[in-house]
Amino acid sequence: MEPVIINNLTRRFGELVAVDSISFSVLPGELFGLVGSDGAGKTTTLRMLAGVLDPSGGKLTVLEQPFPAGVETVREHIGYMSQRFGLYPDLTVGENIRFYADIFGITAGERKARTEQLLDFSGLAPFTGRLAGRLSGGMKQKLGLCCALIHRPKLLLLDEPTNGVDPLSRRDFWRILRELRNEGVTMIVATAYLDEAEQCDRVGLIHQGRLLACDTPKNLLKLAPKTSLNPSLEDVVVSMIQDPAAPFGEGQDHEGWGLEKRAGAGQRSTGLAPQAPLEGEATQPAVTLDLLTKRFKDFTAVDGISLSVPKGQIFGFLGPNGAGKSTTIRMLCGILPPTSGSGSVAGFDIAGQPERIKENIGYMSQRFSLYEDLTVVENIAFYAGVYRLQAAKRKERTEWVIEMARLKERRNSLAGELSGGWRQRLALGCAILHEPPIVFLDEPTSGVDPLSRRKFWGLIYSLADAGVTVFVTTHYMDEAEYCDRLALIYRGQLVAVGTPDELKRSRATGGQLPSLEDVFIGLIEERDRT
Repeated sequence: MEPVIINNLTRRFGELVAVDSISFSVLPGELFGLVGSDGAGKTTTLRMLAGVLDPSGGKLTVLEQPFPAGVETVREHIGYMSQRFGLYPDLTVGENIRFYADIFGITAGERKARTEQLLDFSGLAPFTGRLAGRLSGGMKQKLGLCCALIHRPKLLLLDEPTNGVDPLSRRDFWRILRELRNEGVTMIVATAYLDEAEQCDRVGLIHQGRLLACDTPKNLLKLAPKTSLNPSLEDVVVSMIQDPAAPFGEGQDHEGWGLEKRAGAGQRSTGLAPQAPLEGEATQPAVTLDLLTKRFKDFTAVDGISLSVPKGQIFGFLGPNGAGKSTTIRMLCGILPPTSGSGSVAGFDIAGQPERIKENIGYMSQRFSLYEDLTVVENIAFYAGVYRLQAAKRKERTEWVIEMARLKERRNSLAGELSGGWRQRLALGCAILHEPPIVFLDEPTSGVDPLSRRKFWGLIYSLADAGVTVFVTTHYMDEAEYCDRLALIYRGQLVAVGTPDELKRSRATGGQLPSLEDVFIGLIEERDRT
């Protein structure tokens, strides 16, 4: 019998229907992917399957037990890793695993054998004594999975387990999932990464609480728009959920929305005036780094990086979790002083003129820097005050942000009530409210659904076309393909710099160009060997 049977499952929160009469089943030992836009109902569905949330209607059977009545009967056979899995940062790797073993009543003998097995196949064995709070993002995800698996669940529920994790860690994590599938564990994985969904046996596409399609990735590819060349699963997902009224052109996503390589300036308009160079800086790079270094006591986070970024370029900054990307950006933004070396941003010295830099840049951090208990217009007003915009300019730019972010009907909604894609565009609008010549975006699309990511990159292209320099970090290799140039940083050191094509050609073998992800992983593995 199927481990999961869902029939017209519904969940309401007041007047909001989060899950709307969905029906599907999951086969024994199947790796089932749940894909959808922000707020589609994926997390709510997983929470009902985990017995954390009761359905409002329909029928749900998990491990042959009707839910919610039979939850306690099978709870010990369900593993659930939520988006904010409860690791304890002040406990070590081993102590976190022991804590969850105690919760599930695992005997001492079984716990020892199971812990050794989990540490070995997750690659965490050398880090048993390290505090969880000092692990990289990828290692934290693997530890969370170990804790969820300590009691040998028959059904494993994973809610966007690799959100914000670098490609090397994601590849390792999915190797572990494939091994679990070979052991017969049934898994349901919600993911925002469409390359991950393609590794699932079947995929369910959910949007606005409704199930739009459920099939193998191969069969779903047959639903791709006829206008798509070499269609991907992302093309299918975007075409099925996209809003016909979405911005960026009548052709909608099939003409690119910025996901075709930039052919030159002037393709799109953001309503931004082309950036005039600052006095005396017509030929000066937007960003320069010369042996830039940052140490924290005995730890070298950034180790002698040198590079330059021309004006109007989309420059991608890549690297695994903990490589030094965010530390570099914080130095360039005048937030952290360098330990040694030098750098300039918009012609201003990062060590001696940090306040001038802050006046001439936009900065969007990984967590969007929005105030969730303020409305859309209140957030914009706050940043307008920070940037000291005059009343007339403030009104003009406020309306521009609301239009750009497509928030006209939600201008009085709390920022915390917005979906990830809306918050993302609002945060970008606040960051460029004062029309800066340089924008730093630190993993701006982490965990955001494919449709929102495409819209956001349309905005990035528009900024570059208006002459704005965009310095962006990302873990999505498809996004890295659309940067003008890329730099790969690993363990604080610069490993490679070039256009996406140059980097791929440098690693070509037998006339075959590798993918950018293969280049990324190959360079890191090569550096580890040396």
